[in-house]
Amino acid sequence: MDAIIPVDTPEVNDDTPNETLRLRTDSITKSTSIDESVIKSGDSIEPVVKTTHSSSGFDVEHVYHAFVAALREPCNPVSSIGTQDYINGYRELIKFFDQLGRVFKFVKDDVVQKLDILQDFVDNDKNDPPHFDTIQRAIDYETEHGLIQTNSENFSRTLLRLHRALLFIEEFLRGLSERPSSDSTVTIATNAYDSTLYYHHGFLIRTTVKVGFRVLPSRKQLDDILFEGHKTDILEQYKTFIKTIKQIYDIVQAYYAEKKYLQLP
Repeated sequence: MDAIIPVDTPEVNDDTPNETLRLRTDSITKSTSIDESVIKSGDSIEPVVKTTHSSSGFDVEHVYHAFVAALREPCNPVSSIGTQDYINGYRELIKFFDQLGRVFKFVKDDVVQKLDILQDFVDNDKNDPPHFDTIQRAIDYETEHGLIQTNSENFSRTLLRLHRALLFIEEFLRGLSERPSSDSTVTIATNAYDSTLYYHHGFLIRTTVKVGFRVLPSRKQLDDILFEGHKTDILEQYKTFIKTIKQIYDIVQAYYAEKKYLQLP
């Protein structure tokens, strides 16, 4: 990851926790203009804490099985990554961030859009053998047919944005399980952001995100969301899926580096 550029964070008055904040993000990796039809001046960032799972809630076991399935050969450092399982695992992760309120809107909205793009590639792939059933095969296909530079919404460019965001998610979730209890959620989220997505965002997004982190739920509240009172029983499974996510990230990162695609616009 490239070096991190320091940034000043606007001061937030702790005596006014309900102060209205405005988000200015519509992409995982870039700053663009505000869509006033979506973001109103009265929008506020509030932590939404749910301590019970619903049919649409986050479940450690579901995300564990999806990402484990995506890694076709766990002992192979260049394992194929199943596209559909990768998409499924990512959708499960989004359910966790759904429960954190508007502060993670900067991740969720663009992730959902890009997952839908990848899903279209998979659903429309009627070839035998298929072109998009694994991440590596999809990138190879687009490379061989000169599609990387000609289509701004091609598979490879779209996946790269998701790939960058996945590292932030992995570092944030890992920090929640590994960092000492003295580290706040704000500290963990900020450290994860500074070492990942920060470099790909413009100044306004960086500062807005960091202000937003200040209204994240506490470590205890996030434990309730993640483990629903059964942390001892499923902590190892949680740690395993985080390691699997990092393994998948490293494989994809190496493949993009080999193709010299890491800096695709």
